[in-house]
Amino acid sequence: MTYRPPPRHPVTRGDGRTTPESGHVALYDPEGHLNGELPLDRAFHERVVKAVLGWPADPGLCPADLEQITLQLTGAAHVVADDVRHAAGQLTGGHTARILAAAVLAEAQHRLAADPQGTVRCAQGHARLVRTLYEHLDHLTEAARRRPVKAL
Repeated sequence: MTYRPPPRHPVTRGDGRTTPESGHVALYDPEGHLNGELPLDRAFHERVVKAVLGWPADPGLCPADLEQITLQLTGAAHVVADDVRHAAGQLTGGHTARILAAAVLAEAQHRLAADPQGTVRCAQGHARLVRTLYEHLDHLTEAARRRPVKAL
């Protein structure tokens, strides 16, 4: 087995094998083969988002720790954005939720294109982005559930 460096944007998906330190596993999948196959670890992402958004102005973390947290949130934002894109694709082209999702995804792409910084502001911005993407994923899932079934 060859050594693979850790991913630039660690991603937690599914319940797979866990590490004793964190209880979660960061998957190395630069080609994105696992994106649609493993469920998001939403509970973990939501806990991180809640913790980061609850920080005071100075949480007492060094810039390297802040950057690692931001990278974790960046990875989460990428995989949730993929799920939003997939869910939007299930709706008709003119559906309001699909149009709104396109705008949200464009904004997410713009925000994720910037290099993560080791600052509280950057980490909280990524946390808000993950929260927003999950809200839109829920909205799209509900819209797809309400869509009429085609007759055979």
